[in-house]
Amino acid sequence: MCDHPFAIDGLRLSGQPAFVTTPAPERPGPRPANKKLTVVVWALLVAGLALVIAVGMREIWISAERKNFRSLPILAQVPDFRFTERDEQPRALKDLDGEIWVADFFFSTCPGPCPALTSQMGEISRAVARTKGKVKVVSITVDPETDTPERLRVYADRFGAGKNWWFLTGSLEQTFRLARDGFKLALEANPPTAATRDGKMLHSTKIALIDGKGRIRGYYNGTDADLLARILPDIGDLLQEQKKP
Repeated sequence: MCDHPFAIDGLRLSGQPAFVTTPAPERPGPRPANKKLTVVVWALLVAGLALVIAVGMREIWISAERKNFRSLPILAQVPDFRFTERDEQPRALKDLDGEIWVADFFFSTCPGPCPALTSQMGEISRAVARTKGKVKVVSITVDPETDTPERLRVYADRFGAGKNWWFLTGSLEQTFRLARDGFKLALEANPPTAATRDGKMLHSTKIALIDGKGRIRGYYNGTDADLLARILPDIGDLLQEQKKP
């Protein structure tokens, strides 16, 4: 064994021969997530969402209470229709006579924006629930072949839909006519080569606001983060307009 002084020191300090390299200390891995911080972040997100809904609801009541209100433009007239709701009962335009309603087009197997769009419709339905039936939410499938009433019940339950939120299905021909000619919204079948990736249908993600006479009074981008802040004041204006003699 080597008797060099440095070798002796190395043996004394490390417990190993001096010519053996001492292993480098292990580097610490990623630190575990701070559970308390995660809970706080989620709590702040939920509180922020609740605040947006509360502000929107306040706008509805402010609009309904003031004497003066904005007169929204009349953009189109919804033609008569007859579809089937998820409860397997028929629904027609006359069933919405005198009621304000918000409508969108979707399909349950949509791999694109539909889940986000439906979530937004859910927020609207919860926000307007306090109008006690004066405002309804209506979602119309563009894939009636797949979206039977039974399938729509499952889909609606996923988003916590209440009685003020209808899910309608009908013939493809009627759906195309209603979307294109009535609501003036884009709708077409996807080519088979793209359907596997993008879903069977291409459709607009706009949401329409309709008054008690079946007239479209506004369009909104259904995936915008500020949707509630924009649509709820307009709903309030229509509620006040309906009180006009």
